[in-house]
Amino acid sequence: MELKIIEHREDEVKFLLSGMKSRFANALRRAMIAEVPKLAIDEVVIHENTSLLYDEQLALRIALIPLKTDLRTFAADDQVSLTLTAISPEREGYTMVYSKELISSDPRVEPAFVNIPVVKLISTEREIGGIKSIERQKITLEAIAKLGRGKEHAKWQPVTVCSYQEVSEEEGPANALRFTVESDGSLPVNEIIVEAARIVRAKCERLVEELSACQNAGIA
Repeated sequence: MELKIIEHREDEVKFLLSGMKSRFANALRRAMIAEVPKLAIDEVVIHENTSLLYDEQLALRIALIPLKTDLRTFAADDQVSLTLTAISPEREGYTMVYSKELISSDPRVEPAFVNIPVVKLISTEREIGGIKSIERQKITLEAIAKLGRGKEHAKWQPVTVCSYQEVSEEEGPANALRFTVESDGSLPVNEIIVEAARIVRAKCERLVEELSACQNAGIA
C-alpha cells in the first residue's frame, strides 16, 4: 500500500491511497466515522429555561457542540461537567448566547469553536405566533460530557467529512483512491486517521487470533 499527502491543514487532510482493495478503504472510512471515540455532551439538566426554545431543542443544540478532547488523558468512564448561565439585558434588546459561555469543570475540555450560536434571549415581552414570550429570558443548565463513538449517536462522530473516490490515471496510480477527511474540531484530523487505522488493525489481529484458535482446537 502506498500513501501520498495531497493537501494538509489543521482541520482537513486529503491523501491518495493505492495498492489496496476498496473494501479496506471503506473499513478505514467507517472506523473514522463510527469507531474513533470522542467526548460529547450526553446529559443536560435544565434548571431554568424561559427562552423561545423547548427544553429538548436547547438540549440538542448543546449536545451537538464539539468539545476539544485529548484521548490520551481520558479513561472510558471519565465524565466532565459543563455549566451555562445566561440572561437577556436588563433594558430592551437581546443577547445571543454562544458556545464560549459553556464553563467546563475540566481545563482539558472546552468548546472547539467559541462562536457557535446556542439561543437568543430577549428582554421585553412580545407575541410570537400567538404566544407571548417572557420578559427578561434566562437559561441555567448543567451538562455532562462522556466518551462515546459515532455508531452510538452522530454527536460522537469526530468528522464532518469523510469520503473517498477513485482518481484518474493522470491524478495518481491506477486504482488509487483519494480520501478527504475533515475534523469537527474535537480531535486533530491526524489523530482521527491514525486512531482509525489502529482500530482496523486491532480488529484484523483479533480475527486472525480467533481463526488460529479455532484451527488449533480442530474446529472446522
